Amino acid sequence: MNDRQFEIPAAQSPRLSKQRIIRQERLARDIVRLRISAAELVGLSLPGQFVNIKVGQGYFPLLRRPFSIHRVDRDAGWLEILFKILGPGTEWLSRCSVGDELDLLGPLGNAFQVQEQFRQAVLIAGGLGIAPLLFLAQELRQQQMAVTLLYGNKSRSGCCCQEEFNDLGVQSWIATEDGSLGFVGKVTDLVLAHPELWQMPRTMMYACGPNAMLQHVNMMAAAAQIPCQVSLETMMACGFGVCLGCVVKSATARNSFKYVCKDGPVFLSSEIDFSD
Repeated sequence: MNDRQFEIPAAQSPRLSKQRIIRQERLARDIVRLRISAAELVGLSLPGQFVNIKVGQGYFPLLRRPFSIHRVDRDAGWLEILFKILGPGTEWLSRCSVGDELDLLGPLGNAFQVQEQFRQAVLIAGGLGIAPLLFLAQELRQQQMAVTLLYGNKSRSGCCCQEEFNDLGVQSWIATEDGSLGFVGKVTDLVLAHPELWQMPRTMMYACGPNAMLQHVNMMAAAAQIPCQVSLETMMACGFGVCLGCVVKSATARNSFKYVCKDGPVFLSSEIDFSD
């Protein structure tokens, strides 16, 4: 399949707004999901996009934090973000409660492409790479596409969202590195163990997770000659291509770079040089 047949949808103009938290869930010791009332923003959002949220009071932390749009309900007018507590910004956000107001900039970035000629989608998630794939699964299932999720984590305690994917009718396979749940090994080992799930005609592969995982996924997709879209995880500052802090090396042109916030975060895997 020729990657040049595909064009990732372009980013839209983001909006700055203040929105209220309407639900807070602690899914694991260090994993939190927030539901935010944001009817206008939800109407503009597409799977793969993200929001930049001001975390903290005053000027600390100075920079906003990017969060994938995890799930939406367009009728009810809410969206969710899913995040892991990693530093002072996410620690502050994890302490926010129902009724608290958040300062959001979004939707930012481009989106996953869903095309009617594909009848099967394989979603591959590593760790918190699961975050943008639930919104994508919603869209794929609305298009009557068969969806399989291959999800890997270090241990059972870090796994989440299986019930939500099951409710959408998604077939899920889980791998843990310590063997506490499902297949023993990395998610890329799980993918290799089940080629029948992704080496089928009219299949599109989608992936989000660490770069090392995406590098392996890209090689598998290339070998199977199926297209693969990846959502990159990286540190960002501005969120719209001004600070130049989220560059990744392009695989399509020598000494060329792409900006994850502006050109992505979704790319065809063949466009990115994952070697660094």
